Amino acid sequence: MPQSVTQRPANTFVKGLITEAGELTFPENASVDELNCDLFRDGSRRRRLGIAVENGGSYSSFTISPVESVSLGDWKNVGNESGKEYLVVQNGSTLYFYNKNSIPFSSQEVATSIPLSPYQILGKNVATEKTSVASVDGSLVVVSPAMNPIYVTEDDNGVITATKINVKVRDFEWQGDKRSYEEGVATGSVTEAREYDTANTGWHGTLGAAALSTYTASESEYPPLTHPWYSGKNSTGAFTVAEWKEIYAGSSLIGNGKFILDLFSKDRATASGVSGYPTETETTRFSTVASFSGRVFYAGLTSQKNSGRIYYTRLLEDVSELGECYQQNDPTSEEISDLLDTDGGVIRIPDAVAIRKLYAFKSSLFVFADNGVWQVTGIDNFFTPTAYSVSLVSDIGILSAGSFVGAEGTPFWWSRYGIHTLSFNEFGNASEENLSIATIQTFWNNIDGNAKDNVQAAYDPINKKIYWLYPNNSETVANKYNNVLILDITLQAFYPWTFQDNGVNTDYIIGFNFFKGFGEDALELEVVSEGVPVISNADDDTVVSTQTVPLSTSSASVTFLVKDGSTEKMTMGFVNSETFLDWGLENYVSYAETGYDFVGDLELRKNAPYVTVYCRETETGWEATGTGYSPIRDSSLLTSAFWDFKRASSSDAQQAYRRKLNPFPDPDDLSTYSSPASVLMTRLRMRGRGRSMRLRFESEQGKDFTLLGYTVIAGVNSRF
Repeated sequence: MPQSVTQRPANTFVKGLITEAGELTFPENASVDELNCDLFRDGSRRRRLGIAVENGGSYSSFTISPVESVSLGDWKNVGNESGKEYLVVQNGSTLYFYNKNSIPFSSQEVATSIPLSPYQILGKNVATEKTSVASVDGSLVVVSPAMNPIYVTEDDNGVITATKINVKVRDFEWQGDKRSYEEGVATGSVTEAREYDTANTGWHGTLGAAALSTYTASESEYPPLTHPWYSGKNSTGAFTVAEWKEIYAGSSLIGNGKFILDLFSKDRATASGVSGYPTETETTRFSTVASFSGRVFYAGLTSQKNSGRIYYTRLLEDVSELGECYQQNDPTSEEISDLLDTDGGVIRIPDAVAIRKLYAFKSSLFVFADNGVWQVTGIDNFFTPTAYSVSLVSDIGILSAGSFVGAEGTPFWWSRYGIHTLSFNEFGNASEENLSIATIQTFWNNIDGNAKDNVQAAYDPINKKIYWLYPNNSETVANKYNNVLILDITLQAFYPWTFQDNGVNTDYIIGFNFFKGFGEDALELEVVSEGVPVISNADDDTVVSTQTVPLSTSSASVTFLVKDGSTEKMTMGFVNSETFLDWGLENYVSYAETGYDFVGDLELRKNAPYVTVYCRETETGWEATGTGYSPIRDSSLLTSAFWDFKRASSSDAQQAYRRKLNPFPDPDDLSTYSSPASVLMTRLRMRGRGRSMRLRFESEQGKDFTLLGYTVIAGVNSRF
């Protein structure tokens, strides 16, 4: 039967995993299935390295409990030292700190830790609730649903201390039926609520209370709350009932908010002097905090009354003001009652249910709740209490705060329906976009609810990659993670990793964080004069100068926090092992399967094709063995073909990494590897025939591979 020959190159096999395309419409350069590969912007695809603990590292001073929370955060510009950054590790009921500016990272545990139990609220267990942190003015604000908020500081001597934040608000809530307040009420019939509301509108204090006493003595009733007491002052400045009655205010109510109360325990009796008035208690606490526009914003209360409220501080001048979420001027004052641009206050979003995350970007604060995303926008790129707007961005909310990550200023999060991000128009207005619906939705749907609830996220700004870390389906060990889903922002490609367990007491991942690999730290430098150390006293002590200097610690990387299986303590690790074994012992499979290739035609059968595979050389040197030499970081790439959508391959896998000439090592310099070419080209003849062909590229234990691309040459039958 006569045949024609057709050729199709695949030079950029880097679109990642696609599960939402049909067999007949599968896009080019994407994979129908893959695992444990790394994609690069040069068009290559490489086997991921093995995960291993840090060389020369240490174990933590604490053990990791199997039933308590572990959460992570960043403390930036610690003590207002530019570039100094701590990793914040919540292990149960204690905060620990690691200096991210020195290596080995796991050996940089700061001596001081912060116990959270003193701030725990009644009925809650701080050890089982995750904390949320925000850096502001060199300090760290810490909130949790199980504790009162605190801020943590480090002084010039490196002493770390924690201070409770007493959140204060002005009381703008009417306690009685304000619909009846345009009328007076007899003193014998006045309720405690009416007494309090009268005092809270300014009929209180030296002058206000005196005016109220005068009025009730004259009229035997409490006054209507339609205009302030000082509107009844006569020409001498004294309050008179007659003068006050000359003013007709209609049914409008006077402003209230004289009293400043503790948000979590509103003791109105003490503030107003109305004895017996009950204290209002807020039993929930904040679950998220963010620094934005020179202020700190708190949210995440879950009570019916306050679940949709975001409290924000005044424009901060000192961390002692972190609890001042109120208007500075008394709104009932006769002289200065204006709301200032520097004031604190509260933003009400009545429709928001269970706010889980606050995120600041440019002139907006984004509010992520169970049932949607809202954008709080300042005017002229600056938020003020007198000029802001609140708009609903999407009714697709966030599933768990851990899934949230900001990448290049853009938020990404997991909802109940998929993976989402926001896009912005030229006016800064945001709109929601579902990233998974057309790419990996089937893969994402197969992650169970427990895994989605416990997902963690980190962003690598150097390589522009987002990492989502999540446990196995039905995982029963708390804080244990085996899987990573990666989104390469530049390539717009998703791809997954899975880490293998090692035995019964396996090491395993409990979290991860991005380490920049550079920063600043305080170092003691010896003072010299003309090359000679300066002596300060008779004991020959040298003079030292403490200076902040830049440090280069290592290459930037995503650093994994690891629970050691033997000691149950924490150390750190990286995906950097060239043994290609997880934890130094366990093999893992790296593979990628191409889409369904019809070689230009859906109907005609093809047979006897040639596949030319292009691999980059990976060897870096030689090592001596008992009988000779073997290459360091050797490669292997097994290739097989699947015809006509079959699940089984048409023949055994073939080796695509073949050297045409074997280089000879130099016994005097085993650190070099000399070969005639940097790219190996191997032509494979694939057995079988059919209308479509799918290729599978797979690793071999202990070996690397870098796939640059491949070319398919097929013989096409001229008849059906």
